[in-house]
Amino acid sequence: MQDLKNVYRRYALAFATFSIAICIGFVMQTSEAAVLVVEEHQSGARTYDDTYLPKDLNVPQLGSIVALPNMPKEQGIAATFPNAPVLVAVSDDLPVGLVPSEERVPRLGCAADVSAKTTAGALVVLHISAPCQSQSAVQVSHEGLSFRKVLSDKGLAEIVMPALAEEAAFTVTFSDGAQVGARARVDSLPFYDRVVLQWHGVDGPELHAREFGAGYGDAGHVWREAPRAVAALAGGSGGFLMRLNGAAQGDRTNAEIYTFPSGIAKASGDIAISIEAEVTASNCNQEISLSSLALRQGVLGDLHELTMQMPDCSAVGEYLLLKNLVEDLTIAQN
Repeated sequence: MQDLKNVYRRYALAFATFSIAICIGFVMQTSEAAVLVVEEHQSGARTYDDTYLPKDLNVPQLGSIVALPNMPKEQGIAATFPNAPVLVAVSDDLPVGLVPSEERVPRLGCAADVSAKTTAGALVVLHISAPCQSQSAVQVSHEGLSFRKVLSDKGLAEIVMPALAEEAAFTVTFSDGAQVGARARVDSLPFYDRVVLQWHGVDGPELHAREFGAGYGDAGHVWREAPRAVAALAGGSGGFLMRLNGAAQGDRTNAEIYTFPSGIAKASGDIAISIEAEVTASNCNQEISLSSLALRQGVLGDLHELTMQMPDCSAVGEYLLLKNLVEDLTIAQN
């Protein structure tokens, strides 16, 4: 019996030893295969093109095994991550084509200023200041009256203008296109009648006013050669003529304005108004554009515009009488 037990022990020990050997061999075989796969992948002997990755492949978790298509899962490659962090730079700048153009920064002390102040005879003194636009031409506009004026070398100008509205608004347009306005209240305007003539060109028509039957050259004949001063309005005895000369460059605009104090007139009767044009060497055979308007008892009207062809230069020295452009003034004694 004792011998039989020894035999069983030998068989059991041999079986256990055999089983342990089989397990150790299996483990070693598996480890060698894993090392082989990793070495082949790192050495480049066996590569897998990224284009074979499925589009819906999930992002691998740390330490997980990724199996490529047509590759057994047990031969998958462990997911790895770069040793250094990957930085992705995102620019906050707009593309060059979308960057807005730089706006011009205004120069300090260059702001233009225009002010208006009333004075005697329903006139307005217009002060223009544009320090950075010295000797440039500006366009002055008021109720259909428009002309150009050149600023001084300091960018200044003072213009005396006849008001054509009780709420007188003036607009000055500068050479860069900027516009500045000014306003003035002229309460005395209804006491005056006015006739305005304006034209383009150096030489042009003349505005004549012959008061209460006066002939040419008489004391009552008011025109550019005998304009009188604003003081003539005092007491209502007569009117005066003022001229607005335009810029002496380019397209020149001129104006002549006759004013009579109809609201305080000492005499009654008609004032003959006429527009005459002398043919000169500079305007012969040329076109002249002119316009006229009248202000009566504070109401502006009687607007006329005309473009006329001057005679040829053989008529130099002659005069043309332009009829039906302005009506005579009828003055009632007060």
